[in-house]
Amino acid sequence: MTASNQAKNITEGAVLQVNDLKIFFDTREGSFVAVDDSNFVLKRGSILGIVGESGSGKSVSCYSLLGLIPCPPGRVESGTALLGENQSQSAVDLLNASETTLRSIRGSRIAMIFQDPMTSLNPNMTVGRQLIEALQAHRKVDDHEAKQRAIAAMEEVGIRLAAKRFDSYPFEFSGGMRQRVMIAMALITEPELLIADEPTTALDVTVQKQILDLLKEIQAKRELSILFITHDLAVIARFADDLIVMEKGVIVERGDPKNIFHAPTHEYTKKLIAAIPTSAKPEAFRYQEERSGEANSHVQIRGLRTRFLTESKPFWHFGSEPKKTYFEALKGIDLDIYRGEILGLVGESGSGKSTLGRSIIRLIDAYEGEAIIDGVNLYSLDQEQLRKARPAFQMIFQDPYASLNPRMTVFDTLAEPMLANKLVARKDLSEAVNQLMDEVGLARRAVRKYPHEFSGGQRQRIAVGRALASKPQFIVADEPVSALDVTIQAQILDLILNLVKEHKLSMMFISHDLSVVRYLCDRVAVMQQGQILEVGLTESVYNNAQSDYTRELLSAVPSMS
Repeated sequence: MTASNQAKNITEGAVLQVNDLKIFFDTREGSFVAVDDSNFVLKRGSILGIVGESGSGKSVSCYSLLGLIPCPPGRVESGTALLGENQSQSAVDLLNASETTLRSIRGSRIAMIFQDPMTSLNPNMTVGRQLIEALQAHRKVDDHEAKQRAIAAMEEVGIRLAAKRFDSYPFEFSGGMRQRVMIAMALITEPELLIADEPTTALDVTVQKQILDLLKEIQAKRELSILFITHDLAVIARFADDLIVMEKGVIVERGDPKNIFHAPTHEYTKKLIAAIPTSAKPEAFRYQEERSGEANSHVQIRGLRTRFLTESKPFWHFGSEPKKTYFEALKGIDLDIYRGEILGLVGESGSGKSTLGRSIIRLIDAYEGEAIIDGVNLYSLDQEQLRKARPAFQMIFQDPYASLNPRMTVFDTLAEPMLANKLVARKDLSEAVNQLMDEVGLARRAVRKYPHEFSGGQRQRIAVGRALASKPQFIVADEPVSALDVTIQAQILDLILNLVKEHKLSMMFISHDLSVVRYLCDRVAVMQQGQILEVGLTESVYNNAQSDYTRELLSAVPSMS
């Protein structure tokens, strides 16, 4: 059967039908199957969720529809992807369409929202200009009408003062607002099908809920069809009409989300669901010591204030001193972290969580206050004294791919802090590195590999090992599992629990995922606008939150029930 005849046989009521899709990638080790005989149907006006771990074939399946797979090394070996007809175009097989046809469909009939808006938006163009560019590429409208439609699209996605923000650049928006700009750009041409690739992965729970509610509202209003790719099962449970679960390029389960989550039939689906943290911290890992007095306090933060310069008159401004305007990021923080406990720090983006973590260990300098670790006020130290003190406190960053040196092997990455701080003699270095590899659950044979040769979860294990290499007593972990799949996330959380107990570490764990904080942390502090609103035992805060803001955060946590 020819491609044109196949296109005519699309299932009634479907906007997209994928049949027998097989995708290969050629590597130095040979070809491997990324997607293997995938079949699915997206009904017009419905939402189809695709879940699975990294490498399961979710994104590759959808990117192939628009010809976005790099060829080589990728190639579509076989299959069809039938896009239903509309008023101006007959049904078409996307996998066998010409580049000219695909170009007319991309952004017009099928639009896409990518995971990271900061890397998807052009930093050199205002958001308004980017919206107009997307519209005029596919619709014949003049500049005036294009601007009005762009402003209307920004208002539709909930961007306040849209006419004023029209000339703003992407960096002037928060993460949630940038994602709204991406949604507006995708929807401005009024497409029939929207592909959303992990659009809420790194967003706070409240912003995530806003984005999901917005997509649902627009989908219902426009009868839009959505392919929603995610690794967050709790999100997809309440968002999608239908669901497919992928493992290693194969669809292993499909059906109604509620039925799949409450009665999964495939072992892989059961494993994904079991990996979602839904309980309190395991009893064996809970902090058992008395929390009273400064004697038991490992880290004491007193009156910490941090600010950032936001505006200053140019130096050639005559007649007065240059006027400086500051943004107060931390407004007099007082907090204790006890020896051997994990303190969770939660709050929305911009609340000051990461700034507090960095200010404690002087990656950012506060202009007022004290950060006392093991009885030493770090703000009383000069640069040389601070350098010598640094082995005692370390940081695990959110993105290990960005924080690890791509030119250094794992061996060099782990060995560097040991040598720099003279913790290990050179003759014992190999054994020390191998022991550290064992501790973080990495195979010793991988010690000569580079960061790009590892998966995301493995890279995060390297980042944990790097932090442990200098034998610290206090670690700031800044969103270390936010972008990981649920199964990998569960492994990293269990690794942290074991390492904290084994090494008697104190930790500040920064996260926007309240389920993770509940499973990992002994106490939790809630931040808003540079201030601590409440601090308490994790279960007490979860079951009896004292502030309205905390209750709002908890109510926004997605649930599979």
